[in-house]
Amino acid sequence: MASSLSASRSSPSGVDNCPRADLLDALSALHVGGKYSDLTILCNYRQWAVHRAILCSRSGFFDGACGSEFAEADSRVIDLSEDDEEAVNLMIHFFYHLDYLNEPEQPRATVFRHRALSDARKKLPPKLDLSLVCDPLMAVAGCYTPESPASPVTAPKDGGESPDSSTKVPRSPVRRGAQTPPLSLGSESDYESYDEEEELPEDQPNLVIHARVYALAEKYDIPSLKHIAKQKLEMAMACNYDSPDLPLAIEEVYCSTIDTDRGLRDIVCEAFRCHPQLASTPDVRQAIFELPSLALDLFKIERGIPV
Repeated sequence: MASSLSASRSSPSGVDNCPRADLLDALSALHVGGKYSDLTILCNYRQWAVHRAILCSRSGFFDGACGSEFAEADSRVIDLSEDDEEAVNLMIHFFYHLDYLNEPEQPRATVFRHRALSDARKKLPPKLDLSLVCDPLMAVAGCYTPESPASPVTAPKDGGESPDSSTKVPRSPVRRGAQTPPLSLGSESDYESYDEEEELPEDQPNLVIHARVYALAEKYDIPSLKHIAKQKLEMAMACNYDSPDLPLAIEEVYCSTIDTDRGLRDIVCEAFRCHPQLASTPDVRQAIFELPSLALDLFKIERGIPV
């Protein structure tokens, strides 16, 4: 009896269903299709059809905004235009996927890119024999050239000049162009140079956007999103401490969080502690000059005082 019950709960293919995966698939379908949505989020010129049950159960702000005493409860529209549009989009993505920026596009290897773009590149076409091509213009031009003798002309034995040596037959244009001219490739061509390497887009460190998502999670009372944004910024800062976006990320961290919120500020201070040379770059020095809180933290680090 127990075996038959367990067999009925398994999938027809013999593989047990994963409840968590099924739930994530269902939430993803709701996010993409917007079916049964009962709330609209606005941010500048973008809008998202969302579900109050999903947002209000994860965020204290949305739970309060959808209460009966607020106007948003009747209009079913919440305007977040004062926030960063991309950060809002990632926040909504998190509600339905429990993560954000979790599917980076893997760049293709440069050496084998010609194979990935077209199957025809696996086998190059044979070279054209231009000597077999009949060009009408060349045929017309041949009418004005002297006829070649029927029999080969032999030099006289007495060392004199050949009677026809003064009139030399011009070389055939086909023979004259012995080397094949380079093939000009258009933008739609399926063939590329094997020697020329293409510039692949580098992975974006997303330092600034992680800081903005963290601030948005703090503003709208989403603790789980705040924790994930902190982890992502810590990883991105450790791997891209020399990124050109570092000064902007530092400014975002110290301007979007309060002094008592050490979540992201400790990550920035740890980067300076591990890489003191960062303070010598012009952009970072300018950020230190404009952010007294950062300057105070760096002073404490230099003196060995806990921040």
